[in-house]
Amino acid sequence: MEKNEIRILLNEPNFTQLCKTGFYTHRGEFGKTDVYITKADMKEIATGKILTKEVDDSVIKFALSDIGLVLIREILRRSPIYSEMASDIEFNK
Repeated sequence: MEKNEIRILLNEPNFTQLCKTGFYTHRGEFGKTDVYITKADMKEIATGKILTKEVDDSVIKFALSDIGLVLIREILRRSPIYSEMASDIEFNK
């Protein structure tokens, strides 16, 4: 069975929400599933890479829109989960 591919482009408000909660709620065929974002996962997202997570019947790909390094660091700094990584974030492009 082929999995659905879901692409999520994180803008400033939903990136902020993700940083506050540490998870994304996926609503699929089998109901709701929380997709937890580890610190390693957040580093992937925050540095401009695409994070891929497999959940139930789907492959979810997270990407952060270009909101700027200063704003990304500020959002991370205020995060109760990822705050200690804010100063480590740099783009490797």
